[in-house]
Amino acid sequence: MSIEIEYLPEPKLQFGDFFEHEDAKTGLAEFGPFGKNVTGLHPSEIRLGFIGTRETISDTRVWVEQCGAPIESENKKLVPSKLTLPEEGGLFSNDSFDDELSEDLAFQRLYKILNRDFTGFSRDSEFSSCFQVNDRWERGIQPLEVKRILEIEEKQKRIWELVELFDGQIKSLAETKPSPDIIILCLTKEMTDEAHAVQVTGSFYLNFRRAIKARAMKWGIPIQLMQRGTILGKKSAGRRGPLQEKATRAWNFCTAMYYKADGVPWRPTSFQQDTCFIGIDFFIQREIEDQLTMRSAVAQAFDHLGQGLVLRGDPFEWNDKNEGRSPHMTTDGARQLIRSTLEEYVRVKGNPPKPP
Repeated sequence: MSIEIEYLPEPKLQFGDFFEHEDAKTGLAEFGPFGKNVTGLHPSEIRLGFIGTRETISDTRVWVEQCGAPIESENKKLVPSKLTLPEEGGLFSNDSFDDELSEDLAFQRLYKILNRDFTGFSRDSEFSSCFQVNDRWERGIQPLEVKRILEIEEKQKRIWELVELFDGQIKSLAETKPSPDIIILCLTKEMTDEAHAVQVTGSFYLNFRRAIKARAMKWGIPIQLMQRGTILGKKSAGRRGPLQEKATRAWNFCTAMYYKADGVPWRPTSFQQDTCFIGIDFFIQREIEDQLTMRSAVAQAFDHLGQGLVLRGDPFEWNDKNEGRSPHMTTDGARQLIRSTLEEYVRVKGNPPKPP
């Protein structure tokens, strides 16, 4: 058996002033988001709503304030091996560099290049946008109510009760005019540890994050879940993988918030203007029995700017013990979902996508 290896270069992305670069952080730091190029695609202010306990809301607001200023990336050596410097007369000879240049400093410099300082999310930075907070966009949750829910023995019920608790507060903020552009759910450490996910049947797990996002779709306001570890720099039991350093967390958080506020941080240069990308996912709509779950397909369509629309398909029954791990829609259901997606695309864009 022969194996062929092909190098695929990083695709070019386009940013403010139509600047092109392969690295998202470099493009945003130097020229800002692509949305600044097109009227209506750049939110200059983003109103934030908060739901959580008094403590988690306060800490999250501190984090948002910190993201308004530059954050220096951590300068640590993560590569375990040593970088060997050339002998005298080479590229890094003493003719060009100070005698005191060490291998450790060389590694630190490399890490600094790969982990760029966060430029700050403000009107004065290249983002040219800022966060707005207001006490009227806050909804407090009593710690005793959280404690009552997390003490529920049956974990499925515990998660659904927590979903109901947050959903009621999301409804309240959505009906407050003017409403926030994004609602941040400020989770306690106990919520993340005790109500993260639970096995429902077979290979399917009820996940709080997915459940609350699916439930919140009806209010028309994007939500952002904020774990305590993200703010405080501490990993919680419900988090998978290593915790990113502070500057990286700020990059990811602010870019995601800008996108959720209908801004376009960047766009791929290789996409044609009338292109439509469609992805399909599934979520549990409600429980029927222990062994039978009801799931509904969700189609997400994106155009060449990365702007999208979400459509919910008709519910259907799926028993993973008898029918397999991965849910499959019926032929008629899939056909109807794709038809509805294309009809919505035409309604929004004014024309159908072009064939490849």
